[in-house]
Amino acid sequence: MKTLHLACMPFPTPQGTQALVGAMMRALRAAGHEAELLVYADGQSSDDPGWVRRLGDWPVVRSERSGPSLGKVALDLRMIAELRWRWQRDRRPVVAHNVEAAVVARAAGVRPLVYVAHTRFDTELETYAPDRIAGPLQRVGGVLDRIATGVDAVGAVSPNLATHLGGTYLPSPWPERAPAGPPGRWVLYGGNLDGYQGWEHVVDGCALAELPLLVATESDPAPVRERANAKGLRELALAPLRTDADREDAHARCFAVAVPRRSPGGLPMKMLDALARDRPVVAMERALAGLAPAGVVTVANDDPAAFAEGVEHARRSPPTGGRAWVQGHCSSAAFTEALEGLVRSG
Repeated sequence: MKTLHLACMPFPTPQGTQALVGAMMRALRAAGHEAELLVYADGQSSDDPGWVRRLGDWPVVRSERSGPSLGKVALDLRMIAELRWRWQRDRRPVVAHNVEAAVVARAAGVRPLVYVAHTRFDTELETYAPDRIAGPLQRVGGVLDRIATGVDAVGAVSPNLATHLGGTYLPSPWPERAPAGPPGRWVLYGGNLDGYQGWEHVVDGCALAELPLLVATESDPAPVRERANAKGLRELALAPLRTDADREDAHARCFAVAVPRRSPGGLPMKMLDALARDRPVVAMERALAGLAPAGVVTVANDDPAAFAEGVEHARRSPPTGGRAWVQGHCSSAAFTEALEGLVRSG
């Protein structure tokens, strides 16, 4: 099957969505699909695999931060023309990843068009702006979600998101990881520090439980330091999260991985990565997105005290089975079969 995938983002980068899109592409290519991925010019790799196609590098935008920006708007306007030109050459089905890509693809007039949702914009968009304009942004996000889903077929990376958008659940193909080994002494939060993550509850929970927190991130760590000082967190360590080696090192240093979530939507890739390495996870109920993975201590949403109790439970009695669960529920074959059906239905 020939497909042209569109992701309006720099690629690859340390963020979870980019990691999942890459895993999806590798799964399709391994199954014999002639799948290509069109992305922005920017990305951390200087040696692209043969399936990556890049937009020309103007205007020059060098930001890996999630969320809207004027630079991305300019790139997306260019992407409309680029996508249409590529689609007109062979008329292969287009698979748009995330809201921006779906809006761009609809503007380009390409068909058939499949939308793969990685999050809900009606709940996530408002987290990038001050509270005073949260309501209007929530309405704007809802409009964008409706535009994105007005296509030939809709898929989503979590059961809850699929139900909300009226689409098909696509199991996330996650690569096999080596077990992380004996537990370390830290609680790990590994990921970006954007508002939709809810990382503040992790800092607060570790302060309450008097447990050391390791934050592995490529975001500006200043907000974490400020929060840790304000809450009296006794031990805070920072680490990079740029490469697979960085992730491996971070998991080796921890005894549990914290997975919060401020806004409902997609499936946190940090959870799949931790479980694949057999590290216990302490996750808000919202972060599970309708799944019931093994190896997880589930805690109440937005409750630092509950997070503290969950981390203590994971330290005393670590839950098991996460690696086997990922191997059984996040296979490349299951994802490929589901996406093939979605493309054919479109």
